[in-house]
Amino acid sequence: MMNSKLYVLGGGGHAKVVIDSLIAAGETIDGLIDPRLEVGTRVLGVPVIGGDEWMDKLDPNEARLANGVGATVKSRVNRKLFDLWSAKGFAFVSVIHPSAIIGAEVELAQGCQIMAGAILQPHAKIGTGTVINTAASIDHDCVVGAHCFIAPMVTLCGAAAVGEGSFVGAGATLLPGVKVGNNALVAAGVVVDTDVADGDYFSR
Repeated sequence: MMNSKLYVLGGGGHAKVVIDSLIAAGETIDGLIDPRLEVGTRVLGVPVIGGDEWMDKLDPNEARLANGVGATVKSRVNRKLFDLWSAKGFAFVSVIHPSAIIGAEVELAQGCQIMAGAILQPHAKIGTGTVINTAASIDHDCVVGAHCFIAPMVTLCGAAAVGEGSFVGAGATLLPGVKVGNNALVAAGVVVDTDVADGDYFSR
């Protein structure tokens, strides 16, 4: 797999951040797959090679994927793509921008994305396919489950936890030890001072 080609799924705003991070980390990207974009156009220099039909041409043993589809409070297409293509045998690379600070004994699962300026302190654990976005701060002993989206400038204080599939909006702060459940939503800019149950929306 080390010599396999690397393809980015999606060509929107999040894909630009992923492409930039991969290039900064020294990766060569062989193509971008997005049915909405015209074949032959380029995104940050990476050529669009086709849509979903192109995936049928790829051998999972000879190709690696990077998930360039982001998340919003209403859309989690990124997770659907991850699950779809993982089930077909494709491996998703982890994306780590060189400017990110990764502390001692941090655990990073497959396909996670650590963007520019993010800080992960010792013993933090980041789940499969989770995005830690620009300049987010994840303090010691925090646990972020699989397929979460931690938006730019979020702060997780020591030993805070975010459950699988949850979305934490830009600039939100989780105080020490606070736990956010699975598939929950935390609004942008709020201070979370109490636990949030599975599926709940915290906005105060």
